[in-house]
Formats: sequence, structure tokens, C-alpha cells
Amino acid sequence: MSMNHKQPFLQESVFPIDAPQTAQKNMLQRLVDAWLKLSGPDVSRFSASIEGQEQRRRSRLLSALFSLIIVVLLLAAPTAIPVPSYWIPIACFIVLSLTALLFNRMAQVTLSGILYILAIDVTLAVLMITLPTGIRNSNIPDFDLFIIPTLVGSVVLPRRVIPFLALLHIGLIIALFTLLPHDPLLQKEIQINQKGVAYSELSDAFIIQIVSAAIAWLAAWSVDRALTRASRAEELVEANRRIHEQTQLIVEQKKRLDYGVDVLKDAFARFANGDYRARVKLQDNELSSLAISFNLMVERLNRITQIAQEHSRLEHALQQLYELQSAIFDRGSFKPLAPTGTLVDYIYPTFQRYYQLNQAMAQSNAFLEGAAKDLTQQRTMLLHLESVLSQLGNTLQYHLRTSQTQPSTQAPYLEEAQQLCIHIHERCQKSLQEIKQLDQLLKKYTVGQVVRE
Repeated sequence: MSMNHKQPFLQESVFPIDAPQTAQKNMLQRLVDAWLKLSGPDVSRFSASIEGQEQRRRSRLLSALFSLIIVVLLLAAPTAIPVPSYWIPIACFIVLSLTALLFNRMAQVTLSGILYILAIDVTLAVLMITLPTGIRNSNIPDFDLFIIPTLVGSVVLPRRVIPFLALLHIGLIIALFTLLPHDPLLQKEIQINQKGVAYSELSDAFIIQIVSAAIAWLAAWSVDRALTRASRAEELVEANRRIHEQTQLIVEQKKRLDYGVDVLKDAFARFANGDYRARVKLQDNELSSLAISFNLMVERLNRITQIAQEHSRLEHALQQLYELQSAIFDRGSFKPLAPTGTLVDYIYPTFQRYYQLNQAMAQSNAFLEGAAKDLTQQRTMLLHLESVLSQLGNTLQYHLRTSQTQPSTQAPYLEEAQQLCIHIHERCQKSLQEIKQLDQLLKKYTVGQVVRE
């Protein structure tokens, strides 16, 4: 609780003090970024390799060294104002430095470094050539200034160039010292103090060049080793990161595989136990193709099972239909058909109507046979009645001719004719009833067939 109460106080006391420093740092950083953008190339023009990053480092160092143009101009201007000849080396330095800056912006780092070193060498050489009094004792230390381009070359050029750069500067020092005129005091000093050997005057410059070149070469070598080690360390870190990522991917893949195997095992177990509705649902899994194959296999097995069931059901329905056909042809008992869910269920009513019509035809044939028998008997009775009536007519004609009446002889014929008429009437009534039954039976099946249709 106490720390929470102190925290606002610390923030209020520290923030105002740090604010100017932060603002100053941000302003300085913006100035540095603006200068790097003005004097250097775009960062995207360098590759991510060691060579590309080394080129980028040298380019940034050149950008920092180009800022010395302004420093040299500010420092040399007061000296060049009373001596106008000093403006010649200053102008050479500015022109060549700006040319090197333009090449640096085009990402020509090595060429830019060579031009910048050439700018320093030309500036120093022109400065000594334009001396009106020649080389004096006070100008001997100026040869030590050639260490500057050597040091610049050690940071902006490849390491293998440093020894040649030192030899070039030693040769330039010897050429300038040999070709330029000497002050009389310098000649006397060489004759008296150096016994006529001028090497002693330049030995310091040579030692500085050789020692600085060796140090610069060792420094560049150590920088290259450090960069190589850093690159290897970065590569090792990157390799470790990739190994870690691959390990994570392998672990995640193993989890997905274990999950997919468990799902498939469960689906296989359900399917083996008769659950044909078992399906596998796997998404974004390495076993998705296997799951799809399993689902297709189950679908096809289900279709095969359904086809087998339908075939068995159809076979059973056809067996029942065959039994019904046998019952119809053999005039056996017509059994009702249990629903089979096949086309036989639609054929069964047709067989049923056919069976009923067959039964009706059988009954109709019986009725027709009875009616034919009655008609035959009626025909026989009518012939007999015709015979009786013929005899009765002959008897009546005979008695009319003889004018004799004998009722006793006519009575048997009349009674027999009466009996025949009664029998004929009964047969007619029976035939009419059978015809009515046949008509009702035909109407019944005709009406039932119309209703079904």
C-alpha cells in the first residue's frame, strides 16, 4: 500500500526532469536520421546477408564521415580568409567529398570510400603544392596527416586494401617530399643534423603509416571476426528459433494426430458394434483424408446393406405373391398379404380383384348351369304340356263332334296340365332368382372395381 501511495510522487518528481533530456534525445535522433537519409542510400537496397549488412555498416560510417565536410569548412574558413590559396584545397575537398556522397547515395559504397580517401589525399597534396615557400621544418608534421585517409580507409574499405593504402601514402609522401622545393633551413638541417640523409625527416611519417595500417588491419580483422561470430550467433539463434518452432509444430501435429487417431478408433469401434451411422468429423487435421475415406466406406456399406435388405424384402414379397398366384390357379384359400414396402403391395389389389372375379365367375357358372338345367326341365315340361294339351284338344274336338260330354275322361288331362303349369311357374321363379343373384354379384364387383379405380 505504501509503494502505491509513493508511485504518483515519484512519477511527478522524475518526469519533469527527464522530459527535456528525452526531447533533446529525440531531436538529436531526428537530426541523425535526417542526415543518414540525405547522405546514404535506402536501407532496402542492402540484402540480409553478411556482405549486405557489412556494406550497410560502411555506408553509415561514410555518412557519418561526410559530416566532416561541414566541420572542415568551418575550421578552415578563418585560415583561408587571409591566405586565398587555401581555398583551392578546400574546394577540391568539398567537390570530391560531395561526389563521394552522391555515390554513397547510389549504394556504391566502395567507390564512394575511394573517392572520399582521394578527396583527403588531393586536399593534403594540393595544400603542400600551393605552399609559396616550399617544404619547411614546420611542414614536416603535415605528412603525418596522411594517416587520416589510411584510418578512413580502414573503416570504409575492405580489410585487404589497408596495406596497399599505406604503401600508396608512403609513396605519395616520398613523391611530395622529393618533387617539392625545400626551404634553405630544412636543407641545412638535413645536411648538418641528418648527414645529408632526408629519410630521418620522413621516418616518423613512415612509422605512423605502417603502425596505423597494422593497427587498422588488426582492428578490421577483429571487426570481421566479431561480425562473423555475431552472424554465426544470429544464425545459431535463428536455427534454435526454427528448431523450437519446428518442435512446437511437431508437438501440435502429434496432438492433432493423437486426437484424430482417437476419433477414428471410436468410429471404428462403433461401426464394428453395428452402429452404421458412425461418422468421423475431422477438420484441419492430418488424418482428414483418412476420415473422409472412412465416411465414404461407411456410406457405401450402408448402401450395400440397404440394397441387401431391400432385396431380401423383395424376395419375401415375391414369395408371397407366388403363393397367391398358386392359390388363385389351384383355387385354394386366398391369404391376406402382409405389407412389404415394395411394388408387390401395389400388385396385391390386382390379384385380390382377380381372385374375387374368379370366384364370381365360378358362382356365375354355377348359377348359369342351374338356370340352363331349369330351362331344360321347363322345355321338357312344356313339350309334355304341349302333348297333354294336344290330346286334350283332340278329345274336346271328338266330343264336340259326337256331342257327348265325359268329364271323367277329361279330368286327368286337366289335372296333369295344371300340375305342369305349377311346376313351370316354380322353375321360372327359381330361374329369376338365380338371374337376380347373378346380376347383383356382377354389379357388386363392377361397382367395387370402379371405386378402386
